[in-house]
Amino acid sequence: MRITICEFPDEVERKDAAWSGIVSVLEGPGTELVVLPEMPFCAWQMFTTRRIDSEAWRAALAAHDEMIARFGELNADAVLASRPIERDGTRFNEAFYWTRHEGYVAVRTKYYLPDEPDGWEATWFARGDRSFSPVDLGALTVGFQICTEVLFTEPARQIGQAGAHLIAAPRATGGHPRWQMGARMAAVMSGCFVASANRRSDDNKTFAGNSLLVSPDGEVLAETTADEPWLTVNIDPDEADRAKSTYPRNVVTV
Repeated sequence: MRITICEFPDEVERKDAAWSGIVSVLEGPGTELVVLPEMPFCAWQMFTTRRIDSEAWRAALAAHDEMIARFGELNADAVLASRPIERDGTRFNEAFYWTRHEGYVAVRTKYYLPDEPDGWEATWFARGDRSFSPVDLGALTVGFQICTEVLFTEPARQIGQAGAHLIAAPRATGGHPRWQMGARMAAVMSGCFVASANRRSDDNKTFAGNSLLVSPDGEVLAETTADEPWLTVNIDPDEADRAKSTYPRNVVTV
């Protein structure tokens, strides 16, 4: 199974060119699955203030509506990411998948929300689902840990115990080593592949890119760079199935 991990730019003016690049890269062999970063189609700057900017919020919703409607341009069976969403007047950061057959399907909303100058997320968003139950995408079962959530190992273990093959971890982060460490530990705890896709800043060092694909035993199989922002890797879901019966996934905890 082919999985494509992507960087995506933070700056709004660079997003159209980046999208065209992904479309072009996938024109040939295509891929089964594309993983995009956390809320990829709006700039992050709006979340660095505690004042809720209603106009910026509406623009972020509209930008995601517009781009999700274009997912059919990709030579891909499915796309995984998160997006801002509003339901009954309440704002959430929602993990979702899109397929050609089903279209947009909401999975869960972000539970672990930081609240600090880099992102006043608990101010902007309501706390979401504590359940990390995975979903079936044909032959692949997928769970989501959005950004900060990948640093919490118990949800990763729960996802693995539920039979998942892959954890999608869309994020918007800097370059601190904890993000690679978190993805690798999530893989080790769950026995899943982990695909962690990140934003990249061109104008500053806020977002570091370096999207990752990690094996069920914590080995980094692929890592994007500014020069190579999209990578496609073949994985075997059976490897994740086999990993569930090996250390440390087989340690009895009750």
